[in-house]
Amino acid sequence: MVALLHISIVSLAWTPGCVRPPQHFATRTAVCAGEGMQVCRMRLARMSEATAAVTGVASGSSRGAVVPVAAMAAPNASMSVSAGMNVQILKAPTSEDVLSLVEADDDLSSVNVATALHRLAVINKRQRAARDALLRDRRFQLLVDFTIANAQDFEARSVADVLWSFATLGHWPATLLKPVLTGVAVQLEADAFEAQHLSTMVWALAKLGCKPTRLLEQMETRSIPRLAAMNMQNQANLLWGFAKLNYAPTALLPPLADSLVASGLLAKAKPVEVADMALALGLINDASCRHEPLLLSLASRAAPDAALPDFSSRQAVTLLWSFTRLKMTAILPTGRLDEWISAVRVAHEATPLLAADARNLERCLEALGMDSSWVQRSEMLNTWSDLANDSNRGGASRSFTDDELMAAFNSIDTDKSGDIDRNELTAAIKAINPSADDATIAKMLCFGDEDGDMQVSFDEFKQIMASSKPAAKPAAKEVA
Repeated sequence: MVALLHISIVSLAWTPGCVRPPQHFATRTAVCAGEGMQVCRMRLARMSEATAAVTGVASGSSRGAVVPVAAMAAPNASMSVSAGMNVQILKAPTSEDVLSLVEADDDLSSVNVATALHRLAVINKRQRAARDALLRDRRFQLLVDFTIANAQDFEARSVADVLWSFATLGHWPATLLKPVLTGVAVQLEADAFEAQHLSTMVWALAKLGCKPTRLLEQMETRSIPRLAAMNMQNQANLLWGFAKLNYAPTALLPPLADSLVASGLLAKAKPVEVADMALALGLINDASCRHEPLLLSLASRAAPDAALPDFSSRQAVTLLWSFTRLKMTAILPTGRLDEWISAVRVAHEATPLLAADARNLERCLEALGMDSSWVQRSEMLNTWSDLANDSNRGGASRSFTDDELMAAFNSIDTDKSGDIDRNELTAAIKAINPSADDATIAKMLCFGDEDGDMQVSFDEFKQIMASSKPAAKPAAKEVA
């Protein structure tokens, strides 16, 4: 994980030449920050004719992204060389095709480089092995070198696209920091960013763990008059990014909340957008965020007759966590809290939550004065069943204390005999999995019973849970 960086842009006067890209790459070395702003704005207005010819914004197709339009005609004589190259890059189906185009061209423009990075990020964002191989490819490093040497020449859309690309690829070498953030500063000073560019950049900086506070302040200021031009995804990404960077956008929050409620965008918001907005409000946890109409609109979208059936268990837990942290559960419509808890419980009993989500769920229930024992009990029973049936549903059990194990054991051992027998195990497992058959119960007993009495003692129960523990790995980050 990239360390969270606090950057002061005042010191980001950068001189080109510290990295020299291969000579076949076109380099532009005028530093906009060193020009008068009027000259700078004129240069920015003339830059990158290829962008107007071959790019646009397709909202919603890639999370946080400023997306080049891919459906285009083949290059023709009326297009500039740069525009023709952009069309080829956008149509390239594989990383190898993109990199071959990059290597073969001796006059790439800044728009071409930004488009190539974007295309590579789109192709590889869900392919970890391929992404790792890409980052080691010398031709990809040529793109990085070009970006370092020419970031101050990238126009607004390209700057946002570059940030999104590196965030999506999870790659942020230290050498990119000054030139890219200087490019951002230049475009902010020129007021060149459109609404979706600002959202993209805040989202990307959060993914990269990079916190240039003075730039964030400017992005917040620039975002306020552009809220009407942002769709639901843009606004969710914007607030999520600020919150993940531990930056409270107190000037932005009131107009953003009013805009979302008045626009009706939340009525069609996707579960991920609702959850991200709720998470952001919970993380910021400022008096100015407790905007009741906005919270009620989020809750309305997460109703059983709206989008709640489409929420993942993690997204539902996020809603519970946010309303609990903000101490706003009392404003929820009657029964809504129980509906969320029921949805999470059904999902958790079918497939256990990730450890961090389970801990957050327990904390929420305990803060609300509700029983949380079922969270651990169902998790332990599912772990036991998976081990007995040699099943791996993709997640290893978290570690439990002896007190937690004893509490779960006692809730299954209903006759308090000190052993779990067949009837008690049957009742417990069918409570979370009604379709469990006698063969499943028998396998579970046989797996856990070491002394052959067809019962499971507490020591045997502890051994079952101990056998589920994975090799030591870094703990998942929990939301505090």
